[in-house]
Amino acid sequence: MQGELSGLTASPLKSLFADDEIIADILPTFVQNMPRYVSALRDSVERRDWVASAKICHDLKGTAGGYGYPQIGQVAQKLEEEIKGGCQLPVIESYLADAITLCHRAVIGLGR
Repeated sequence: MQGELSGLTASPLKSLFADDEIIADILPTFVQNMPRYVSALRDSVERRDWVASAKICHDLKGTAGGYGYPQIGQVAQKLEEEIKGGCQLPVIESYLADAITLCHRAVIGLGR
């Protein structure tokens, strides 16, 4: 799963809650699962399974925000809205690329 995020170069993205005693303990589990979100989202978009894609975006939007990654949540929200409203493939692919990059940056930021 980690391969979904490998090969990208980006600056680290740290959680807004990285210094919170409670969140800091569970944050690694969420971030380590980001490759699964990315893989599932990429697969559902490639299959043009818009119902599954929208659900994954919705889940990612809520959890990313809850763990202190508003940037990821905002991109997931835009992607979800595009999937539900317009389904313009170039726009979807652009938001998907942004989401992948941000998730990769969060993985990098976890180790710092």
